[in-house]
Amino acid sequence: MREAPDLVEFRPEDAGEVVAAMTRLSDTQSGWITLQPGVRPDDTPPPRSVFGALFSGSGPPVPVCTWVAPEPGQKPPHAELGILHQTGPKAARRLEEIGVAVPDEWVVLSDHPRRGLVIAVHPDSPPEAALDWLLRAGAALSRVPLTGAWQAAVHGRT
Repeated sequence: MREAPDLVEFRPEDAGEVVAAMTRLSDTQSGWITLQPGVRPDDTPPPRSVFGALFSGSGPPVPVCTWVAPEPGQKPPHAELGILHQTGPKAARRLEEIGVAVPDEWVVLSDHPRRGLVIAVHPDSPPEAALDWLLRAGAALSRVPLTGAWQAAVHGRT
Protein backbone atom coordinates (compact mmCIF):
# COMPACT_ATOMS: atom_id res chain seq x y z
CA MET A 1 0.00 0.00 0.00
CA ARG A 2 1.32 3.42 -1.00
CA GLU A 3 1.86 5.96 1.79
CA ALA A 4 -0.25 9.10 1.83
CA PRO A 5 1.66 12.13 0.54
CA ASP A 6 2.97 14.80 2.88
CA LEU A 7 0.88 17.96 2.38
CA VAL A 8 2.47 21.39 2.56
CA GLU A 9 0.45 24.62 2.45
CA PHE A 10 2.58 27.55 1.27
CA ARG A 11 2.80 30.81 -0.63
CA PRO A 12 5.39 31.30 -3.40
CA GLU A 13 7.41 33.74 -1.31
CA ASP A 14 7.67 31.19 1.53
CA ALA A 15 8.33 27.92 -0.31
CA GLY A 16 11.40 26.73 1.59
CA GLU A 17 9.77 23.50 2.79
CA VAL A 18 8.79 22.57 -0.77
CA VAL A 19 12.27 23.39 -2.13
CA ALA A 20 13.79 21.22 0.62
CA ALA A 21 11.50 18.34 -0.40
CA MET A 22 12.52 18.77 -4.05
CA THR A 23 16.19 18.60 -3.04
CA ARG A 24 15.67 15.43 -0.98
CA LEU A 25 13.69 13.73 -3.75
CA SER A 26 16.38 14.69 -6.30
CA ASP A 27 19.05 13.21 -4.05
CA THR A 28 17.17 9.90 -3.78
CA GLN A 29 16.04 10.05 -7.43
CA SER A 30 12.52 9.03 -6.50
CA GLY A 31 9.21 10.76 -6.10
CA TRP A 32 7.22 13.70 -7.31
CA ILE A 33 5.34 16.73 -6.03
CA THR A 34 1.87 17.73 -7.17
CA LEU A 35 1.08 21.41 -6.75
CA GLN A 36 -2.42 22.85 -6.74
CA PRO A 37 -3.28 26.54 -6.44
CA GLY A 38 -5.80 27.84 -3.94
CA VAL A 39 -9.21 28.88 -5.26
CA ARG A 40 -11.90 30.75 -3.33
CA PRO A 41 -15.02 28.59 -2.81
CA ASP A 42 -17.16 30.96 -4.90
CA ASP A 43 -14.71 30.62 -7.82
CA THR A 44 -14.39 26.84 -7.70
CA PRO A 45 -15.55 25.42 -11.04
CA PRO A 46 -18.18 22.67 -10.96
CA PRO A 47 -16.81 19.12 -11.22
CA ARG A 48 -16.66 17.71 -14.73
CA SER A 49 -18.89 14.79 -15.53
CA VAL A 50 -17.32 11.46 -16.42
CA PHE A 51 -18.55 11.96 -19.98
CA GLY A 52 -17.05 15.44 -20.11
CA ALA A 53 -13.72 14.26 -18.72
CA LEU A 54 -13.51 11.39 -21.22
CA PHE A 55 -14.34 13.40 -24.31
CA SER A 56 -13.02 16.85 -23.49
CA GLY A 57 -10.06 18.01 -25.53
CA SER A 58 -8.51 19.90 -22.65
CA GLY A 59 -7.37 19.67 -19.05
CA PRO A 60 -8.83 21.15 -15.87
CA PRO A 61 -9.74 24.87 -15.50
CA VAL A 62 -7.60 25.04 -12.34
CA PRO A 63 -4.13 23.87 -13.41
CA VAL A 64 -2.47 20.90 -11.77
CA CYS A 65 1.31 21.30 -11.69
CA THR A 66 3.82 18.52 -11.14
CA TRP A 67 7.53 18.35 -10.45
CA VAL A 68 9.13 14.92 -10.96
CA ALA A 69 12.54 13.98 -9.56
CA PRO A 70 15.27 12.75 -11.91
CA GLU A 71 15.02 9.02 -12.59
CA PRO A 72 17.88 6.63 -11.83
CA GLY A 73 20.02 6.00 -14.91
CA GLN A 74 18.68 9.04 -16.74
CA LYS A 75 21.41 10.72 -18.86
CA PRO A 76 21.77 13.51 -18.01
CA PRO A 77 19.72 13.34 -14.82
CA HIS A 78 17.04 16.04 -14.93
CA ALA A 79 13.78 16.89 -13.23
CA GLU A 80 10.62 17.29 -15.28
CA LEU A 81 7.76 19.74 -14.88
CA GLY A 82 4.20 19.21 -16.00
CA ILE A 83 1.11 21.40 -16.13
CA LEU A 84 -2.37 20.10 -16.92
CA HIS A 85 -4.45 23.11 -17.96
CA GLN A 86 -7.50 24.13 -19.96
CA THR A 87 -6.04 26.88 -22.12
CA GLY A 88 -5.64 24.80 -25.27
CA PRO A 89 -2.69 24.08 -27.55
CA LYS A 90 0.61 25.97 -27.65
CA ALA A 91 0.76 26.83 -23.96
CA ALA A 92 4.53 27.40 -24.14
CA ARG A 93 4.03 30.06 -26.82
CA ARG A 94 1.22 31.69 -24.81
CA LEU A 95 3.41 31.76 -21.69
CA GLU A 96 6.24 33.37 -23.66
CA GLU A 97 3.85 36.08 -24.90
CA ILE A 98 2.92 37.02 -21.32
CA GLY A 99 6.48 37.02 -19.96
CA VAL A 100 6.66 33.50 -18.45
CA ALA A 101 8.81 31.93 -21.17
CA VAL A 102 10.34 28.50 -20.71
CA PRO A 103 14.03 29.16 -19.97
CA ASP A 104 16.28 28.63 -22.99
CA GLU A 105 18.26 25.82 -21.36
CA TRP A 106 15.09 23.80 -20.62
CA VAL A 107 13.42 21.55 -23.23
CA VAL A 108 9.69 21.39 -24.01
CA LEU A 109 8.96 17.66 -24.31
CA SER A 110 5.22 17.96 -24.95
CA ASP A 111 2.72 20.79 -25.39
CA HIS A 112 -0.64 19.12 -25.88
CA PRO A 113 -4.12 20.45 -25.00
CA ARG A 114 -5.19 17.22 -23.28
CA ARG A 115 -1.91 15.84 -21.88
CA GLY A 116 -0.57 19.27 -20.91
CA LEU A 117 2.80 20.95 -21.01
CA VAL A 118 5.84 18.82 -20.07
CA ILE A 119 9.32 20.28 -19.71
CA ALA A 120 12.76 18.81 -19.01
CA VAL A 121 14.63 21.06 -16.58
CA HIS A 122 18.32 21.58 -17.22
CA PRO A 123 20.35 19.55 -14.66
CA ASP A 124 22.16 22.71 -13.46
CA SER A 125 18.92 24.60 -12.70
CA PRO A 126 18.32 24.96 -8.96
CA PRO A 127 15.05 23.63 -7.54
CA GLU A 128 14.04 27.19 -6.54
CA ALA A 129 14.10 28.26 -10.19
CA ALA A 130 12.04 25.27 -11.30
CA LEU A 131 9.45 25.83 -8.56
CA ASP A 132 9.25 29.58 -9.19
CA TRP A 133 8.68 29.08 -12.92
CA LEU A 134 6.17 26.27 -12.36
CA LEU A 135 4.06 28.35 -9.96
CA ARG A 136 4.10 31.42 -12.24
CA ALA A 137 3.21 29.33 -15.29
CA GLY A 138 0.45 27.45 -13.45
CA ALA A 139 -1.09 30.71 -12.24
CA ALA A 140 -0.88 32.20 -15.74
CA LEU A 141 -2.68 29.20 -17.26
CA SER A 142 -5.54 29.23 -14.75
CA ARG A 143 -9.08 29.83 -16.02
CA VAL A 144 -10.29 30.93 -12.58
CA PRO A 145 -8.99 33.52 -10.09
CA LEU A 146 -6.46 32.14 -7.61
CA THR A 147 -5.87 33.07 -3.96
CA GLY A 148 -2.06 33.06 -4.13
CA ALA A 149 -1.78 30.09 -1.76
CA TRP A 150 -0.69 26.67 -2.96
CA GLN A 151 -0.77 23.11 -1.67
CA ALA A 152 2.06 20.68 -2.39
CA ALA A 153 1.51 16.93 -2.12
CA VAL A 154 4.95 15.35 -1.71
CA HIS A 155 5.07 11.72 -2.90
CA GLY A 156 8.12 9.61 -2.24
CA ARG A 157 10.90 9.24 0.28
CA THR A 158 11.75 12.54 1.92
